[in-house]
Amino acid sequence: MDDLSETFEYVLDGTTYLFTLDYVDEGDFFVISLAEADETSIITNEKMILNQPLFKASHDPRLPATPLVPMDESGQSKRVSIDNFMETVFVCEDVLPDDGTDIGELPIDGDWEGGYDDG
Repeated sequence: MDDLSETFEYVLDGTTYLFTLDYVDEGDFFVISLAEADETSIITNEKMILNQPLFKASHDPRLPATPLVPMDESGQSKRVSIDNFMETVFVCEDVLPDDGTDIGELPIDGDWEGGYDDG
């Protein structure tokens, strides 16, 4: 987490998005921004809240249909913080595929480079 802000591509619902993750030291929380592949902003600096879908207050038609939710499947965390993010808390696609595989996680980490294609 030392190299935040981090921007990465992620394909969701057949569309490539740019996600930018930032940490707000004063308050100990993370914000996430979403843009189109051409860097046109859709959402800026939305606070990540545990078990609450990202971007739920916006009705912008450019948003992905698949819900993205910061989750702690271990049940240990009460909120998203620097101490638990990418340890027990992950941003997940809140869907269970028909094949029974696990929920997808966004590729957020300080060493990740390049694009991700889920299809």
